[in-house]
Amino acid sequence: MGRSITTRLAAFTGGPVLAALAPLLIIPVITRATGAGGWASFAAGQSVGLIGMIVLTFGWGIVGPVRIAQHPDPTDRARILLESLVTRAVAAAVVLPVSALVAWWVATPDYRLAAAAIAVATAAAGFTPAWFCIGAGQPGLLTVYDVLPRLGAAAVGAALIFLTGEIAWYAVVLALSCVVAFGWHARVTMRDHDLGHLDAAEIRIALRRQVPTAAIDTVSNSYGSTPTPIATGSLATSAADSFASANTMYRFGLIAVVAFGNAFQGWVLEPDADDPRARHRLAIVAHGALGVAGGIGLAALGPWASSIVMGADNAATWTASALFGAAFFAISFTTPFIRNVMIPHGRYRYVFVVTCASSLVGLSVMLAGAAMSAMEVIAGGMVAAELVIMVAIVVPARRLLADRTPSRRA
Repeated sequence: MGRSITTRLAAFTGGPVLAALAPLLIIPVITRATGAGGWASFAAGQSVGLIGMIVLTFGWGIVGPVRIAQHPDPTDRARILLESLVTRAVAAAVVLPVSALVAWWVATPDYRLAAAAIAVATAAAGFTPAWFCIGAGQPGLLTVYDVLPRLGAAAVGAALIFLTGEIAWYAVVLALSCVVAFGWHARVTMRDHDLGHLDAAEIRIALRRQVPTAAIDTVSNSYGSTPTPIATGSLATSAADSFASANTMYRFGLIAVVAFGNAFQGWVLEPDADDPRARHRLAIVAHGALGVAGGIGLAALGPWASSIVMGADNAATWTASALFGAAFFAISFTTPFIRNVMIPHGRYRYVFVVTCASSLVGLSVMLAGAAMSAMEVIAGGMVAAELVIMVAIVVPARRLLADRTPSRRA
């Protein structure tokens, strides 16, 4: 058991850690190339794009790995990929223009075009085949088709921004890298299979099938990307820049939570596991330990690390960093209960209701903070939302674990 999960953790953590290097390449260049408000506008555009990416993904990041794992036949997998591309293309027709308009609206006047471009390029990453690679148990392909293109875009974008001073170049390079990498993966996966085309009825069925999971994914993750746009539109320029730095450091930390979730999910839910409950316990303990370490790390090191990456003028405050650290613990500890217990047991509606309630609580606190021009209150909205989810999910999930092991998958 130990060797199996250790190997999975190493494989699925390596790629996300490399992906974390992409922002480290681009952010120092952006913060030093832009004037007052430029960094906050970039971060706001990126946050809007992240919301768009979640919507465009349309739930495939949750159910996709399970469907791929359950269908080892290459033709079946190619068909699933085709279905995902069509449903995500339908979502993209709405998501991309809306992302551009929202980013334009929240950014400062001098950086509206760049923010809109970055929002669109970030949202387009929702076409990623990462979930396919995870379900297939092929972290090497995850690196090739998702991680390396992001690193390459960050390196080339940083060089172009350094030479021209225009941060929109990063959006152009990122969009092109997504088109090439994701398109190449689709071609390699589907070229040897006679899949035909999905007709209108099949598309409607596919869309309806994805709606419950897409709704949960959108509601549970989108509000987490709203603090920076809210702060950018309501705080003074220097405070907005500082808040964007605190939120960005928090986003860096979430990469580890995603990596742990990806590594543990398939392993915990393997149908032939000798002791499923022991695997559940290990996943919960690991996520809890990660939450404690990451939360303390954000609180203690966030201001110092952000001053190095984003510059001293844009450094995060200790209070905001501590609040984001508390939110980090809550989301890390809750993740295995949602991904490995509630969703596999088909508790979609309950999870959706809880995430909606938590989002309303979080957004209410954030908007109150915006009205008060208080960055700490806006950050407190993240903590409030995550604590609501943690309390409402952990108790029923523990009951399910005590009753039986998962009998069906999402």
